[in-house]
Amino acid sequence: MKDAKTRILELKREARTAEEPAQQHRIQTQIQELEKSKRRLRQRIFEVEDEIIEERDQMISDLEARLQQDISRQELFAVRWAVV
Repeated sequence: MKDAKTRILELKREARTAEEPAQQHRIQTQIQELEKSKRRLRQRIFEVEDEIIEERDQMISDLEARLQQDISRQELFAVRWAVV
């Protein structure tokens, strides 16, 4: 994303000094594509952050469920022995 921002700034500088309309058009097209790319990257960052938050929330829910477990003790069988 940082590279895209830097490249956009460079292209805007070039656009100010461009004299030919064809060159101006080419530069503006490149700027437009880079800005689209930057928006897609930013959107992907938000999506990843949302995924991380969902995973964290699920982990918290799992921990809360484990804390709520009721542990009970029940005798299943008895062993009797004697030393002879």
